[in-house]
Amino acid sequence: MRTFSIHLMEKTLKTGEIFWVNLDPTLGDEIKKRRPVVVLNPGHSKNLKLAIVVPITGWNILWDNNPFFAVLEPTPVNGLQKRSAIDCFQIRAISHNRFSDKIGEISVDDIGRIKKAVALILDIDPENCI
Repeated sequence: MRTFSIHLMEKTLKTGEIFWVNLDPTLGDEIKKRRPVVVLNPGHSKNLKLAIVVPITGWNILWDNNPFFAVLEPTPVNGLQKRSAIDCFQIRAISHNRFSDKIGEISVDDIGRIKKAVALILDIDPENCI
C-alpha cells in the first residue's frame, strides 16, 4: 500500500489518520458539523491544499448490511470513544484549513475496507483494490 504524507502547519497528514474537522457549511444530505474524518489521501500541498477524507459518525444498527459503512470499534490507537461508522458514501475533498486536532489512526485492514466500499460506490471492481 502506498502511503502519503503532507506537512500541515504543525501537523503532518498521513493516510489512515483520524482528525477532527469542521464540515460546515453543508447543503442537503451532506454530513454536517465538527466530526472526525479518516484521511484517505493527504493531498498535494504544492498544488491544491486539499485532502480526500471520509467522515466518521456514530454507529447505527440499520447499517449492519450496508456495504457503504465500515464499522470501527473504539481503541486506544484510533482514539474513538464509541462504536462508529466510516461513511464511505460521503467521501470528499476538503481544505487543509478544516483540520484541527489529530485523534488517532486506523489499521491497514480498516483502510482496505474503506477502499472496497469506495470501489463499490464508484462501480469499480473491489477485488482490484489492494
